[in-house]
Amino acid sequence: MNLKNQKMSGIEKIAILMNVLGKEMAIEFMKELKDTELRSVLKVMSSMKRAPISLINQVLSEFLEKLMEKDVIIFDENLSDPELIMKGLGEKRAQQIFGNMKNVNLLNRKGLTILEQVDTKALADFIQEEHPQTIALVLAHMETERQIKTLKNIPEAIRAEVVIRMANLVYVEPEKVQELDEMLKREFSGKSQGGGSQFGGVAAVAELINNLDKKTMNSLMTRLEDNDPLLSKEIKQYIFSFADIVKIDVRGIQTMLREIDNSKLSLALKSAPDELKEKIMSAMSERAAAMLMEDLEAMGPQKVSEVERAQKDIVGVIQRLEKEGKLVISAGEDSELV
Repeated sequence: MNLKNQKMSGIEKIAILMNVLGKEMAIEFMKELKDTELRSVLKVMSSMKRAPISLINQVLSEFLEKLMEKDVIIFDENLSDPELIMKGLGEKRAQQIFGNMKNVNLLNRKGLTILEQVDTKALADFIQEEHPQTIALVLAHMETERQIKTLKNIPEAIRAEVVIRMANLVYVEPEKVQELDEMLKREFSGKSQGGGSQFGGVAAVAELINNLDKKTMNSLMTRLEDNDPLLSKEIKQYIFSFADIVKIDVRGIQTMLREIDNSKLSLALKSAPDELKEKIMSAMSERAAAMLMEDLEAMGPQKVSEVERAQKDIVGVIQRLEKEGKLVISAGEDSELV
């Protein structure tokens, strides 16, 4: 068919457009056409051998003009779906693309619905014999508080391996998540109650570790450093401890002090290094600093667990203030007496 010097019909324009856009898009076009229209288009396409670039540009320009008549174009949200990408690129290349995106988790969050009703101790007892990857997948679907309770009931010998795998979770096929959900439902259907869901990835793991008690945190971080030094270093960048307050500027500390009760501050500083005490007092008036020092000197022995709780409460206040944009921090840790 010679299209060089003739006026094109609508069918001929569609045929050119489908040829230019390629096989996959042509198939999508065909799905939208009526049978009679499709027969006509296919007939024209089969007779087309070549077309001048000027003619193709004319068709594309007209197509774009039609698009511009719309207020918005609705994009297909499924085009960025991990499963579609894996099918299109292959699993190996998809993993190369997503594998280092630790802050982007592609898990199906709604997959393990049974976790909202399972007692964390019972869950830990049940999954501790499973492969660490399976345990990591279960933990990744839980809210932070329940992650902490479950992880503390997982044998210490495998905690580090579980955390490493949890930090590196990227994409899990929905079928595998469904299989795991069905297994858990069979085991726990009708048992105790609980709550929530959470992403995996380094940031979530850091939040989990940051909320553990000091003894468990130190043990876990030591094992992580032995098993995966690079991951351990990356996690530490997300973790903010009470000692890291020295990295906050004076104005930020003053903002923090306005939010904290003096008795809690005194308790939290009981075991703090002198450098930290001096940094906090430097942000106070002379009178307030003198009163704080008097409180510390008069304070008797305190339980380590109570001091650590006061420190964690203050860290929580600092993290909230940072999220609100009121200060800037630099991310960075049972009943003994101090």
